[in-house]
Amino acid sequence: MRRAFFFIAALAILASPTVIYAAGPHDNDCTECHSLHDTQGNFSFGVAPNQSEKYTATGQTVSGTDALCLGCHNEDEGIMPIHLTKSHPVGVKPKKAFVPQEVLGDNGELTCGSCHDPHPSNPNYKYLRVGTDDGRKMGAFCAYCHEAMVDKNEL
Repeated sequence: MRRAFFFIAALAILASPTVIYAAGPHDNDCTECHSLHDTQGNFSFGVAPNQSEKYTATGQTVSGTDALCLGCHNEDEGIMPIHLTKSHPVGVKPKKAFVPQEVLGDNGELTCGSCHDPHPSNPNYKYLRVGTDDGRKMGAFCAYCHEAMVDKNEL
């Protein structure tokens, strides 16, 4: 009986039209970033959060989901290294743009997740929250928060 239940549950999940697998390196079963039995930090991180990177604007140590992202996206791991000095600011509250509240961190600050959704159901270019026609229409992405600054021909 138990085996039948798990078989039916697995079929329901696989047959669900809402399950979409990403076109990218993040895995479909969550274990590259999350772990139930080998937790390395908050949010059941499966990778060690980066404790050495500093937020550019504040000089404070990177924390939360940003630390998770930078746990893999760094020079040591070599997985598309991200350098916060060469990236959109994170760890700060937005002042010059309208950023939808639902993409800000718990304390109202920008995070890596404000722009990117790494979950496998997101098929967008570089896991961006907004479709960009595979990077050919980046203005559409920038306009998500900076509408007044984007050339309307780029949308």
